Amino acid sequence: MSEALKELSISPYKRHVIMCVGKSCGENMPLLKYMKEAVAKAGLAEGELAVRVNRAGCLGVCKQGPIMVVHPEGVWYADLDEAKVDTIIESHFKQGKPVDAWVFHAQDN
Repeated sequence: MSEALKELSISPYKRHVIMCVGKSCGENMPLLKYMKEAVAKAGLAEGELAVRVNRAGCLGVCKQGPIMVVHPEGVWYADLDEAKVDTIIESHFKQGKPVDAWVFHAQDN
């Protein structure tokens, strides 16, 4: 490993959330910000159940946005809002149970 790479670090996390903030999804920066704040408020910004939240310009599913994918499960959610984000945090992130009502695709494991 190069010296430059040794200087890089990232906190460990259990899940990685990527939310579309592209034009077709309504440029949802406020919802992304809400998600980050809600994850932190739920105590999931660090620790054993930590959730890393990032944005994508486009996830390639340009209907019923905002769209979000949760890894490592490969669970894709559609038509999100703040109330749905709260439910996903409680059910999926804390309890490990995806919210089937808003899942439109799940990776086969």
